[in-house]
Amino acid sequence: MFRRFILLSIIFCSLILLVEANADDPNSITIPENPSVNGKEVYLGDIASISVSNEAESKLLGKVHLCQAAKPGFSVTLNIGYVKSRAKQQGVSPESLIWNTPDNIVIQTSSRIVSFEEVQTAGENFIKDIVGKANTTVNARPAYEIRPIVLPDSDIDIRVESLSKYPVNGNFSLSFTFSVDGRECEKRLIPFKVEVIKDVVIASKQIESNKVITEDDLTIASQDIGLFSEVFYEKDEIIGKCAKRAISKGSSITSDIIEQVPIIKQGDLITIFAESASLKITAQGKAMENGIKGQVIRVINISSLKELQAQVIDVNTVKITL
Repeated sequence: MFRRFILLSIIFCSLILLVEANADDPNSITIPENPSVNGKEVYLGDIASISVSNEAESKLLGKVHLCQAAKPGFSVTLNIGYVKSRAKQQGVSPESLIWNTPDNIVIQTSSRIVSFEEVQTAGENFIKDIVGKANTTVNARPAYEIRPIVLPDSDIDIRVESLSKYPVNGNFSLSFTFSVDGRECEKRLIPFKVEVIKDVVIASKQIESNKVITEDDLTIASQDIGLFSEVFYEKDEIIGKCAKRAISKGSSITSDIIEQVPIIKQGDLITIFAESASLKITAQGKAMENGIKGQVIRVINISSLKELQAQVIDVNTVKITL
């Protein structure tokens, strides 16, 4: 019985030594069944543990190109015979090596999914930078659930750009570019719901077209002004100007619906003044449209009935250059 125990112990120790010897074999390549890579190309050194005494040969083995990697999150399967043939094509003698590998090697490409929250944060920060106004509340989020954005598992950079100043169907389209380690990997066009809440000047009552706006016509209220609205934040910027069209109660007042009060109105009789270096001429004319000081308007010479372009000088005079 004791002799049998001694024999079994010797056999067990021999097996351990054999396994350790194989593990440390100076000319062996060990590849697990399911290695993973992180890049566009697969090299032997990416998936294998290379144990070769010659340093130059070890480097050569590590640089053996096997194939292109699968897309992030997917895998490619290589037969060990194919791996050996690729090594032989690139100057390595596979017969001189011990290959500790499965018959089929499934190489997974490491990946990371960019979350909905990361996309929302990037879009919202971009919009906040555009708005750039103090005391402003910005709310922004993708208009719908987005398809998963699967990228290689490494340092990710997200660049955001705006495609339009104005919403389409209530959404602002933002262009997202996803790069990994400085390499552009994917682009997405993602519509965003955007609210930009700010205290702005609004009409406190109905303001009729051509009315000169007074302080009583205005009040301050919080409104969603969008990304690029040319609204006003102070009443003084509007008081004394003229409404180009009717403005309904509660509407924000934008630069495109007000104008300076014209000092010449359509139909006014005016003096047309023309001069050159050696000549000065005046004629009676008629304004064909409203005009503020410095504006060029259409006028007609009453004597010749000729239409001219003239610059408004004051309430009675326009000037043309000969």
